[in-house]
Amino acid sequence: MKKIILIFMILFSAQVSLAQMKTIKGSVTDGSGSPLPGANVNVLGEKNGTVTDLDGSFSIKAEKGRTLVISYIGFDQQNVVVGDEVIKVRLKESSENKLNEVVVTSLGIKKSKKSLTYSAQEVKGDEVTRVKDANLVNSLSGKVAGLTVEKSASGAGGSVKVTIRGNTSATNNQPLYVIDGIPMLNTSSSQGNQVFGDTAGGNRDGGDAISMMNPDDIESITVLKGASAAALYGSQGANGVILVTTKRGKEGKVTANYNSSVFVDNVVSLPEFQTSYAAEAGATTSWGAAKKSPNHVKDFYNTGMTYINSVSINGGTDKMTTSLTYANTKVDGVMPTNEFKKNNIALRQSIKMFDDRVTVDASLSYAEQKINNKPVNALYFNPLTGVYLFPRGNDFDTYKNNYEVFDPARNLMVQNWPTGTSDIIQNPFWIQNRNRSIDKNQSLISSAAITYKANDWLSFKTRGGYNKLNNSFDKRMYASTNLTLSGANGRYIYSDSESSQLYADLIATISTKINADFSFNANIGTSLTKSTINDAITSDSGTTKGGLVYANWFNTGNFDSAGKNNQIVGAKKEVQSVFASATFDYKEILFLDVTGRNDWSSTLVNTDNLGFFYPSVGLTGILSEMVSLPETISFAKFRASYAQVGNDVGAYLTTPLNTVGNGGQLGIPQVGPSPGSSLKPEKQNSYELGTEWRFFNNRLGFDFTYYQNETKNQLIQAPAPIPNTTGYANYAFNAGSIQNKGLEITLFAKPVVLDNFSWDLGLNFASNKNTVLDLGAGAQGAVNTVILTNGDPNSYRYVLEVGKPFGEIQGKNILRNDKGQIVLDADGRIQKTEFVDLGSSNPDFMLGFSNMFKYKKAFLNVLVNGRFGGHVMSMTEAMLDFYGVSKASGDARDAGGVSINAIDINGNAVTTMSAKEYYNQVGDRSGATGEYMYKATNIKLGEISLGYSFDFSKSTIFNTVNLSVVGKNLFFFYKDAPFDPNVTLSTGEGLQGVDIFGAPSTRSIGVNLNLTF
Repeated sequence: MKKIILIFMILFSAQVSLAQMKTIKGSVTDGSGSPLPGANVNVLGEKNGTVTDLDGSFSIKAEKGRTLVISYIGFDQQNVVVGDEVIKVRLKESSENKLNEVVVTSLGIKKSKKSLTYSAQEVKGDEVTRVKDANLVNSLSGKVAGLTVEKSASGAGGSVKVTIRGNTSATNNQPLYVIDGIPMLNTSSSQGNQVFGDTAGGNRDGGDAISMMNPDDIESITVLKGASAAALYGSQGANGVILVTTKRGKEGKVTANYNSSVFVDNVVSLPEFQTSYAAEAGATTSWGAAKKSPNHVKDFYNTGMTYINSVSINGGTDKMTTSLTYANTKVDGVMPTNEFKKNNIALRQSIKMFDDRVTVDASLSYAEQKINNKPVNALYFNPLTGVYLFPRGNDFDTYKNNYEVFDPARNLMVQNWPTGTSDIIQNPFWIQNRNRSIDKNQSLISSAAITYKANDWLSFKTRGGYNKLNNSFDKRMYASTNLTLSGANGRYIYSDSESSQLYADLIATISTKINADFSFNANIGTSLTKSTINDAITSDSGTTKGGLVYANWFNTGNFDSAGKNNQIVGAKKEVQSVFASATFDYKEILFLDVTGRNDWSSTLVNTDNLGFFYPSVGLTGILSEMVSLPETISFAKFRASYAQVGNDVGAYLTTPLNTVGNGGQLGIPQVGPSPGSSLKPEKQNSYELGTEWRFFNNRLGFDFTYYQNETKNQLIQAPAPIPNTTGYANYAFNAGSIQNKGLEITLFAKPVVLDNFSWDLGLNFASNKNTVLDLGAGAQGAVNTVILTNGDPNSYRYVLEVGKPFGEIQGKNILRNDKGQIVLDADGRIQKTEFVDLGSSNPDFMLGFSNMFKYKKAFLNVLVNGRFGGHVMSMTEAMLDFYGVSKASGDARDAGGVSINAIDINGNAVTTMSAKEYYNQVGDRSGATGEYMYKATNIKLGEISLGYSFDFSKSTIFNTVNLSVVGKNLFFFYKDAPFDPNVTLSTGEGLQGVDIFGAPSTRSIGVNLNLTF
C-alpha cells in the first residue's frame, strides 16, 4: 500500500510540475506604444530565452511564478512575474541614455542603433512639425548631416531638390522615398531647365508626391545615407533612402488632436535698385536724366499668409487600432494673384487576429492641391522682369491699375505698357491676370501589409502598395500677349500628366538565438515594382496663324491649328527582385551584416544582361563592452561597411520608340544606343567607416563617418556622327565615373541638466568633395563635356567636365591681358572671352546647429543653418545693370562713371568709362557674367520656436494645450549673394547655382496651437 501511495504522489508531483510549465505570450512596446522588435525576453536564472518579432510580440515557455527579464537597447530593463494573463510590457527609455536608440531601417525593420553597421539619422515627427512648412521636406534642412535641401523658387506647392552625400549621377540624384515600407514614386511632371524658359508657360515646376504629404501624419523620418544602408533597395536606393513612418493608432481611449499654424510671410533678399535716374521718353532702359522715382518693387509684393490646420483622431484596443487625420493648407502668396490650397486625408488601420498570429495593417492617404499662378523663373511669362526692369520715371501704378486698355480697331482689351512689350518683358499685371495659369495635383498613396507569425522564430510578411500622381496645367493667354509666346488671337494650353507605381513584396523573417552568446536575424524576400512615368496629353493652340480662331475663346474646338497637340507615352518600367539580409550578433558587442539583392529590369531588354546584383557587408564592434575604458567614456563603437548599388537605364533607351508627327509622318527616335554597344546600369562602389563615442554618462557624444564612393558606367548622351546607320540624332552609352568622398559629424551635448531647466544642443556637420573623374569619348571621338543647361545665346551654362565638381557654372569673362588689364577693341569696347569655368555651387561643408532650452513648462528651440563655400551667379543683377535700374548703376552715375584698368588698341591706358557704356557692354544676359559671380556662403537663423505647455486637464476637456510663437528663415547672419543661395530654380539636374528672376525667398513669423483632448 505504501508503494502505491508513493507512486501516486510521484505521478501527482510530475503532473503539477507539467501543469506549471506553460506557454507565455506577450508584447513589448516603447513609451508611445510602438512595438519593439528584437527585444530580449529571458527567464531569470535559466538559459531559456527568445526575442520579439516585428510586431513586438513574443511567446516563451516558463513556469507560473517565474520572472521574465525583458530588455532592449536604450531602455530600462523590466522584470515581470509569470501569471495567467497575457503579458504586456511598455519599456521606458533609459534614464542613462535618452537618445533615440531604435531606428527604422531598410524594408521597414526596426533595429537598435547600436547594431547598425552604417550611418543612419532619425528625425522625430515633432521636429518636422515644430515649425511647419507647406512642404514637409523643407523642414529637414539642417537637421541631418549629409542631407542637402534646396527650396524651390516656385513657392508653396513647388518640389524640393534633395541630395544625400552629393551628386553621383548624370541622370538622377534624387533619393528614394519609402512610406511605411512601400517605395514611393516621386516624379515631377515638369521641371524647368532653360535660361529663357519654355514658351509654353515658362520654367514650370510640376510638383511632386512627397511635397504633398501632411506633416502631422509623420511619426518619424530616417535618412539612410550611404550605399550600405540602402543596398537592400537595389537600383531604387542608389542615391540614398528617406524612410517615412506615419502615425498609427495607439491602444487606449480615443483621443483627438487639433493643430493650427498661422504664418505671416514677407519677402527677403530683394535686389537693390536706384531711384534717382529715369528713362528717356519711349526707352526700355533707364539711362536718362536725373529724376526721383518711387521704389515700386517692394510694394509689388503682398504680405503673404499661410494657414495650416489639421485634426486627428486615434485610439483602439489590444486587437485593433485606428488613426484618422485631415489637414487643410491655404497660402496667399507674396506674389499677387498667387494662391495655394491643399487638402489631405489619411486613414490607418491595424488589426490582430487568430490569437495575435496574424496582423493586418492598411493605410490610405489622399491629397489634392490647386495653385493659381504658381511662380515661374527665367524670362518668359515672368512678371518679375517687368517689375524689376520697368523704365524709371513712368508711373508704375498707372500700368498696375490699367494693365489693359480698349482697342477699338480690334474691339477688345489689349495689353498696356509704356514701351511696347517684348518676349521677355510684359506688363506684370497682364501676366498675372491675362496669362493666368492653374496647376492641379492629386496624390494617392495606399498600402496594405499582412504579417503571419508561424512560430517563435519565423514570420512572414506580404505587402502591397499603389501610388498615383496626377498633374493638370491650364494656361490661357489673351490676345495682345507678345507674339513670341502667343498667337494674335491668344493661346490656350491644357496638359494632363499621370504617373503611377505598383509595388508588392513577400518577406520571411527569421529571428532566433543560436546559443547564449550568438543571435541570428535574417530576411529573405522578393518584390515586384511596375511604374509608368508621365503618361501625358497636351492640347496647345500654339502661335501659328492666330493661335485661336476667335480671340480669347479658350476651347480646344477654337484652335487655328492642331500642330502642337501631342500625346506622350509614359516611361514604363518593371523591376523584379530577390533579396536577403542576415545579421549575426555575438553577445551584443559584435554585429555582422550581410545583404544581397538582384534586380531584373525591363529597361535592360536588348542588352547583354537583364539582371544586376548588389551586395553589401558591414561590421560593428562595441569597444566599450569589449575592453575596460575610463569611467568618463559611457559608450564607444566602431563600424565599417562596403556596398555596391546603381541606377538602371531609362525607359525606351534600349528599345527606342518612333514618333508620329503632323499628318501621320513617322519620326525616327532622337536617342538610341550606338551600334554594337550594350547599355548597362550605373554601378557605385561605396566604402564607409564610422565611430560613435559618448562621455560623462551620455551628457556628451559624437558620431563620425567617413565615406568614399565612385559611380561608374555613367549614362551619357552625345551627338551621333552624321551620317549614321541608325538615324538617331544622339547616341546613349556608358562612360566615365563620378567620385564623392567626405565626412559627417553629429555632435550632441547636455550642458545643463537641472530640476527645472535643461539645455540640449546638437551640431550636424557634413563635407563632401565631388569630382567628375571621366566622361569617356563621344561618338565623334572627342572627350565629352556634358551640358546640363545650354544657355546660348545667354552667358550661362551648367556642365559636367572632367576634373571638376559635378555641375560647373560656365559663363563669359571680361578679356584681360597677362597684367590683368581689360583689353579694349578698335571701337574702345570691352571684349569678352568664350565660355569659361567660373566655379561650382557645391558647398565645401554645411552646418546645422540646434539648441533646445526647457524651463518648467516653457521651451525655446533655435536652429541655425550654415552653408560654406561654392559660388553662384546672378543673371538678374546683370540685367538690372544693363537696364540701368540697379543701385550699382545709379551709384556709378553719381560717381561720374566706372573706374577701370584697361588699355586701348594702341596700348594707351583707359581708367574711366561712363556707367551706361560700361554696363551696356558688361551687363545683360549675354554679357560678362563672370562679373556677377558671388560667394554662396551664408549663415541664417533657420527656425525658432518659443512656447509654453498649459495644464488645463483638471478644469477643461483638454489633456494638453501647447502654444508657441514660431519663425523660419528669419534673417541672415552673413550672405554675399544678392539672392538666397539656398533656393533653386529647378529640382532637376540643370539650371543650378544661378538666379534668373527667381521669386525671392520669404521670412515667416507665426503662431502654432496644439490641443489634445
